[in-house]
Amino acid sequence: MERTNSHSADDAALGFLYQAQYALLRLWNETVDDAVIYLETLDDVTLESNGETILEQLKHSLSAKPASLTLASVNVWKTIKAWIDVLPDLDLSKTALHLVTVADISPKSKLIALLDESADCTELLTDLREEAQRVLHERQEAKEKGEKELPHGARAKACQAFLELADSKQAEILSRVRIKPGQINIRFIEDELANNLTSVLSKDRAHIAQLLVEWWNRQIIHAHCGKRKKAIHRFELVSKYTQIVADLEHDTLVDHFATELPPGTYQSHPIVGRQIELVDAASWHKRIVTNEWRARESRSRWSTENPTWRERIAQYDIRLTEEWGYKHADMSAACSGQSDDIKKQKGRDLLSWSFFVAPNEIEPLAPSVTSPSYVRGTFHTLSIDGRVGWHPDYEKLLGFKK
Repeated sequence: MERTNSHSADDAALGFLYQAQYALLRLWNETVDDAVIYLETLDDVTLESNGETILEQLKHSLSAKPASLTLASVNVWKTIKAWIDVLPDLDLSKTALHLVTVADISPKSKLIALLDESADCTELLTDLREEAQRVLHERQEAKEKGEKELPHGARAKACQAFLELADSKQAEILSRVRIKPGQINIRFIEDELANNLTSVLSKDRAHIAQLLVEWWNRQIIHAHCGKRKKAIHRFELVSKYTQIVADLEHDTLVDHFATELPPGTYQSHPIVGRQIELVDAASWHKRIVTNEWRARESRSRWSTENPTWRERIAQYDIRLTEEWGYKHADMSAACSGQSDDIKKQKGRDLLSWSFFVAPNEIEPLAPSVTSPSYVRGTFHTLSIDGRVGWHPDYEKLLGFKK
């Protein structure tokens, strides 16, 4: 379903995602090795580089022609208010304030002065004061007339806060402000990143950019849920880039899903569940589904990214099936004439072997695939078409052997 309701959070979600993607591109384009970036701390994006702190307030839109910035723009005043709020935490002499927007500046607006560090902003400051006074005056007039809805509600607090500052502080803030208009929107940031990866062959740039974005998004998520520090250093980004390039050059498999969890809506093939039910191991279902999903996603991605790996994956399936076959044959022989309870117990033992022992005993698919998830999950992928199973009689009980 493509329609969204009136309560859709698409814009807010895109706004946050834009912050993350913009921060990635911003950090990549820094030339200072010790540069570090934060999201949602002092500002949408905060960059520390070469002894300077840069606060960047981001205004995103997917509109083909977003409204141009003027002195009356809500985005301008909301940005000013955001900076005023964090003034106690700033050393303005070492801080730059950037309004980053996909919109352009109206050619008739004195905001144009904020494109040039050497421009005289005296007239702009006067106009900002007059605009703030006009907003508050018109609200007061409406209030005295008894109007229920006062004008300029979205800008009132910002205008009030600006006028409450000393004239010298207003001027000091404005001296640190720059506007960065006409920025690309979120649709094109990954493409722009790829274009900037000039040290690798052009045919590889899009794929490397995709992998960098995926890694970066994980870092952002982990930073916001406390799994890592909020500061992301440029050397981390460069290190990951170097690793990705090296992996591609050496045709190395990257185990992207080793620690990932399946989406809440994921359901494995019914046969996976029936296989473990035959040996009364339903309590294993969650861990099995997690590892089966990881293996399935890895196999699919490797095969898509490099079709030459399909044969290696198939050969490794044969290797796992062979090792399983030895264990299953011996177990089946030992269970001949035994009760079903004994058969289930022996089946659970084989299942346990596939989970805890096999990943350590059987050589990995590739030296870079060190997580046990791939072996664990592949066994259950193979169980779907009956190539492996846990109960001694699973082929007959599940209809694989007529």
